[in-house]
Amino acid sequence: MSGCEARDAKKLVRSPSGLRMVPEHRSARSPFGLDEPPWVPDKECPRCMQCDTKFDFITRKHHCRRCGKCFCDKCCSKKVPLPRMCFVDPVRQCAECALISQKEMEFYDKQLKVLMNGATFFVTLGTSDKSELMVCRLSNNQRYLVLDGDSHYEIEIIQISTVQILTEGFTPGGGNTRAIGMILQYKVPGSEELTQMKFTASEDFSCNKKLSASWLAAMHKVSKGGKTYRMLKK
Repeated sequence: MSGCEARDAKKLVRSPSGLRMVPEHRSARSPFGLDEPPWVPDKECPRCMQCDTKFDFITRKHHCRRCGKCFCDKCCSKKVPLPRMCFVDPVRQCAECALISQKEMEFYDKQLKVLMNGATFFVTLGTSDKSELMVCRLSNNQRYLVLDGDSHYEIEIIQISTVQILTEGFTPGGGNTRAIGMILQYKVPGSEELTQMKFTASEDFSCNKKLSASWLAAMHKVSKGGKTYRMLKK
């Protein structure tokens, strides 16, 4: 077991919003996670904060689990998965928050799983002319990029500053490109200088090429727009 996964134990907790499966240690929280919002107190919301309907014995108020605001049942009827808050089951959300959560599900259902499954690359550190074949994957707690070969590296996600995907296959007619590698820059704890790693997809087997391309595509989805994984913190 790697050091970054030694504290991955989780516990089931009940909050006013529902059941959540959270890490036992706060230091093991995913960098993609969100804290539960404070609920707007009942006495401060006599009307729906979306349609302005007045609450009474018939029209009950509900709190959106993502934003904490008060709504009537019509404006807060959808129950949508919210993995960023570690909810076990889909939870009630307002229409605006439900749309955001539904869009995020692609990241959790596809990209995140691909990154955690890992892929094989030739990895070159800094300006070295030597590369090492390594299995690269996202740790179970999603906090580290783990590289295993003859050497072992654990790069904390929040320390990654830039991700540049390397491609080939562009044609003048606008043909599809294929991801063949990546240049990653990150800070080592205790140092202000950036360390660079270059990842090159292995060409040994066609299945490796496809897996590597999918892994790089997932990294691109996360880092597009010039942002790193922290794009999901909002």
